[in-house]
Amino acid sequence: MDARIEQVIDSVEEFVADRDDALNIPRETAEFIHRLLLATGARRCLEIGTSYGYSGLWIGAALLENGGGLITLEKDARKSETAGRHFRDAGLAECVECRTGLAAEILAEIGGPVDFVFNDADKENCRRYVELLLPKLGPRAVVLTDNIISHADELGAFTAWIRGHEAFWSCGLPVGSGVELSVRKPNP
Repeated sequence: MDARIEQVIDSVEEFVADRDDALNIPRETAEFIHRLLLATGARRCLEIGTSYGYSGLWIGAALLENGGGLITLEKDARKSETAGRHFRDAGLAECVECRTGLAAEILAEIGGPVDFVFNDADKENCRRYVELLLPKLGPRAVVLTDNIISHADELGAFTAWIRGHEAFWSCGLPVGSGVELSVRKPNP
């Protein structure tokens, strides 16, 4: 990974350490996502839930290698602005686009195909976001949903739904706060 990006990642870790409104993922999850994107060669990615840009930095670093781009969505304008500054500081402004607003409205406007989605916003809408994106997901696209262990009560119905959905191969992984790894079947 580029040293400039690593430096910004470290500074964002320090920045969010004392904030009670920072909803960033554990470093273990960030490293998993980075390596997953490098392994799959994903190029067109979405992140639902930017917060201060920590996970977006890791995704952007992989996409810099893959020659791709990230659209990251955040409803809080202040957080989106701060994340945008972090992406610029890391040299990722060309491959990471911050959009501010309600995720469902923005997702309705985004075209496909999408290779990777990091689903990490409001838990009650996880299913709705996947349903909006389903026709836009390319074959073997990955949807990674965070917090399936830490928020098991809130996400239990979602995980049961996606594991039983005919369009996905899906399983939970004990990475960080728990992630649901769902792969779009090529011919559901």
